[in-house]
Amino acid sequence: MEITISIRGEEKFQAFIEEFANIDFETAKKDLEAQFFTDEKVNKYVLAPENAKDGAEHVKSYMGVALSYDALGTQIGGGKAYLDKGQEIVRKDVTIVFMYRNRIFRRKQRKERHGIQE
Repeated sequence: MEITISIRGEEKFQAFIEEFANIDFETAKKDLEAQFFTDEKVNKYVLAPENAKDGAEHVKSYMGVALSYDALGTQIGGGKAYLDKGQEIVRKDVTIVFMYRNRIFRRKQRKERHGIQE
């Protein structure tokens, strides 16, 4: 099965890893993917105590969506009907979104990005 994973708000996840983890960012991304595929409905990344700088468990929330497709490119997910007809999942597109905490932070980033001074 072909799997495509994209992370939006990756800088938020990277800042979280830099602040709390003693593992590198690429290892953390692989851990995130493994946790997502273990249970796609959890929607939070758990940094294990053995991977944390302070030895405590840390949690970072996200929104994750996985879309499955058959060999013809038809999206599967409207119930069991496709699978009952023998359709096999050949591709899965995963999007994981780390959202900003509040609007003030987003406004600040938007102003910085566009060069607007207060």
